[in-house]
Amino acid sequence: MASNSLKKTKCPSCKSESTLRNSRARNIKEKAIKSITWFELYRCKKCGWRGWKANIVLEQRAIKKIIIYTLLMIIAAIVVYNLLKLVV
Repeated sequence: MASNSLKKTKCPSCKSESTLRNSRARNIKEKAIKSITWFELYRCKKCGWRGWKANIVLEQRAIKKIIIYTLLMIIAAIVVYNLLKLVV
């Protein structure tokens, strides 16, 4: 459903493949972002680019499931809301 294949992706700056490696957080702000989000710091071995990239990649199948489940939850909430309005 989700994969962690960033090291195989291209560098956003030089477009080289398989050159990204993990980079350590340098300050409190970076540590906070890293701990509460799905973003990780990466550095390119070739050009030195350093920046944030999402550490999960959703496949199309997973996105479809998320949309379907979200729609089902919305429909269920509407049904429950209307049933509660009838009772009260």
